[in-house]
Amino acid sequence: MRLGPMRVAIGVDWAGDAVDLVALGVRFGRFALIDALRLIKPESDGAAGQVREFLSRNRLQENRVVACLPRSAVLVRFLDLPAEAEPKLAQIVGYQVSALHPFGDGAVDWDCAVLGHEPARKQISVMVVLAERSRLQEYKQKLQGLGLHLSGLTTLAAACGPLLKSALPEAAVVVVGRSSAVELMSFQQGHLCATQEVPAEPETSAGERLEREVHRALAALPASASATVPWFVVGPVPQPLAAAVEGAVVLPSLSLKLKPGPGSFEPAVQFGALAAAHAGLTRKASTSINLLPQEERWRPHRTARVPAYVLGGLAASLVLVTALHSGIENVLYSRALDGEIQHLAGPASRVRAQVQESGILAGRIAVLEGVRAGDWQKLRLLQELTRLLPDGTWLQQVQIDEDSVEIYGYSSRAADLVPPLENSRYFRQVEFTMPITRDNQNREIFRIRMQLKQPKP
Repeated sequence: MRLGPMRVAIGVDWAGDAVDLVALGVRFGRFALIDALRLIKPESDGAAGQVREFLSRNRLQENRVVACLPRSAVLVRFLDLPAEAEPKLAQIVGYQVSALHPFGDGAVDWDCAVLGHEPARKQISVMVVLAERSRLQEYKQKLQGLGLHLSGLTTLAAACGPLLKSALPEAAVVVVGRSSAVELMSFQQGHLCATQEVPAEPETSAGERLEREVHRALAALPASASATVPWFVVGPVPQPLAAAVEGAVVLPSLSLKLKPGPGSFEPAVQFGALAAAHAGLTRKASTSINLLPQEERWRPHRTARVPAYVLGGLAASLVLVTALHSGIENVLYSRALDGEIQHLAGPASRVRAQVQESGILAGRIAVLEGVRAGDWQKLRLLQELTRLLPDGTWLQQVQIDEDSVEIYGYSSRAADLVPPLENSRYFRQVEFTMPITRDNQNREIFRIRMQLKQPKP
């Protein structure tokens, strides 16, 4: 007995020098591994043929493909925004995107997602992922050259959150091993709080850099988190970093209850591809990130054929009923039915287009009404920060309360930030809340808090 169709997605992970593919299916909430493939030399002449054979063998040509980009190819920023910003999140984040990256205007593609809610403070935690457009095109062309029709480009940190949510305690640090680096992530109640890649080169300082990034990952967790946050590791950790993660335990088994497929699948090694495939099957989750522009996202043709399948089923049913009548009546009825379908096809197409256009216009009106009715004071504060902060300064977090603003980020000269902020008509009592430190790129890390004052007319 057939239980119904299975939804299938293909996850791709650009894991260092190799590319992993995992095909995952789900039916009635139960996941099943369909097949897996590892391309040791993805840029070789035979790689596209291996992918084509993999897709053909499993009949996967019409399924979604979601790819995880290398962590080094993207920038990840975390913001704390007022809860009122959630309905118009993309518009509000768009106002300050230029302050979140060092590239030129219009040189990046980005996406954002809500990670968690803080009802007591009436705030939301937001992750913003940015990638330089030219570099994004490079990876897109490489993946398309393998014969993959991309529906999404995301990051491992964004994809693995929903996958790990049920496997982690309230607070945890996860280390994902790569061929020449590790990706470090911290989670609070299943929500991502921080992510950073630590390369294994140079070997002499790799362990120290990892320990420093671990402290930052722990600092991103709320103060209420336990002082002894457990570590978990998944995947092979490069030798120069292995000593620094000796205290970590292997990540618990995931709750997917995977059925073994025909391919050679190693969950720890191909974890990124598995997370990407899982994200493709849970794409309606609020934490989803997709850096691929809407107009470039490939959609399976199978969906487009659904109306034809429905009409075909109806026509087949009618044929069975009319088969009891004479052959002449059958022919005449079929011709009349075909003529009626052709007659209604044009109006039906125009109605669908009008409904779609009405939906788009209604959405735009709702956004504009929401912006007009929203709290303009908070938007002015974001614009003021964008205007005052000099070149060479990037914000990683912005927290706006009723009477204060706190910013956290990097600057080439953090001490020079205080005078322009003190002279602003919005801020007073500007002070550093932590000592100025430097990161591995010699940038000064700062955290500044300032009180709000009534702006001058």
